[in-house]
Amino acid sequence: MTSPRSVLPAMSITEHAATPLKAQVAQALREAIRSGQLAAGTRLPPSRDAAGQLGLGRNTMVDAYADLVAEGLLDTRGRHGTFVAALPKPPDKTGTGVARLARRLPRPDVPGRPQARSNRSSQSDQDWRLGQSGSQLLPLPVWRSAGREAGRWLPPAGYGDPRGHAGLREAIAQWLRQERSIQYEPGQIVVTQGAAAGIELLARVLLRPGDVCTVERPGYPRAAAALQAAGAVIRPVPVDVHGMLVEPAFAGGPPALLHLTPAHQYPLGGRLSGERRRALAALVRRHGSLVIDNEYDHEFVHEGQNHAPLAAALPDHAVLVSTFAKSVSPALRLGFVAAPPAIADALAQAIEAERSHAAWPAQVSMQWMLRSGHLQRHLRRVRRHHAQQRARLLAGLQLNCPMLQVSGQAGGLHLVLSLGSARQDRLLAHRLRRQAVTLQTLRDFGTAPAEDPLGEAVLLGYGHMQPEELDRAIAALARCLAR
Repeated sequence: MTSPRSVLPAMSITEHAATPLKAQVAQALREAIRSGQLAAGTRLPPSRDAAGQLGLGRNTMVDAYADLVAEGLLDTRGRHGTFVAALPKPPDKTGTGVARLARRLPRPDVPGRPQARSNRSSQSDQDWRLGQSGSQLLPLPVWRSAGREAGRWLPPAGYGDPRGHAGLREAIAQWLRQERSIQYEPGQIVVTQGAAAGIELLARVLLRPGDVCTVERPGYPRAAAALQAAGAVIRPVPVDVHGMLVEPAFAGGPPALLHLTPAHQYPLGGRLSGERRRALAALVRRHGSLVIDNEYDHEFVHEGQNHAPLAAALPDHAVLVSTFAKSVSPALRLGFVAAPPAIADALAQAIEAERSHAAWPAQVSMQWMLRSGHLQRHLRRVRRHHAQQRARLLAGLQLNCPMLQVSGQAGGLHLVLSLGSARQDRLLAHRLRRQAVTLQTLRDFGTAPAEDPLGEAVLLGYGHMQPEELDRAIAALARCLAR
């Protein structure tokens, strides 16, 4: 049997070119293979012979061949030599692999592409989703100074302290004493990549498969998802204007962990009453449960008393989770967990193992804002602003949309809007979306519309809006209701 002929295609190699000789050879062979000049199965000359033909060093040819072998264009067969590999066949019209799987992915909202559900009008887009802040109220010189503080120091050689920057943790501990009347040592504070990341970390560290956990219904979806991902059995508990119903949370056996938003229920906006706080504390102590107190926007209380965190009454049975998303910006991805020492230690170990440290520049910048007093001054400024925005919004709704039922306005940066029935609220949401309004309804937070007349109520987040945007939101609602 005759061996395949050993050939080398004609190629132009320039010794003094900017491109290395090895790369020039590899590119010439690559083009010859892909064009079909070198067919599959063709045997190439040994590296020493090829180098002699081209007047190059043998190592140059060895390296060029090795690059093409790594790319799958050449195939080495030991003492038999180096051969051109068979190129993969192009996919058929039905598509395979990535092409087939890509068809399952949701299509992105590309500007100019018509949306199936919205039928966008000529009105400008509005975004009413929750979670946005008034970051535009932070004076740019203050933020520049915070950034300069981070620029004064070189970042650590590694990932840094898994608990977070020591100076930031000390500043947070002092801030909690002043703002929330609760005592924590810096070692009990763990800086995280936002509140949601803190809850997910707590779930992974604390829970075992089969543990019963209670969540509010409606409530924070990422908390329920995090607990479920850790193997917990989820027990949804109803809420009303006074927060979570305490007795149902313990019906059928005490839960290992409870997640709730007592300062401003997410998303209905109620506040856990003093009576329910006392009942919850008694049951938690009796059964040894643990509470995750999610204070995602405790900074903004417009009516009534701003209670201390549950951890103040349950220091051994509660973990405080908070964030700088509303006070500054969610884009910082910066929050913290304040916990009993054993839990803080476990969280730090998990962060170190996962390398999930919070970004160092953001931590140093936030430390400066807290230590300098600029965060406190900024909060006073934004509280006044949001109070004025809330008053403007409520007055406009009462004047232009008197049939709307408004709730959740005692705190936070969003309102709950309803017409009193799930069917009417569903129609209102549909009409708003047709006016290019991006929004959420209570259904997105786990309500059961068949059981709850407010299950489809529309949520209006206004923390990021300017006065003219509020007026446009009111006008959009008025147009929908007029129909």
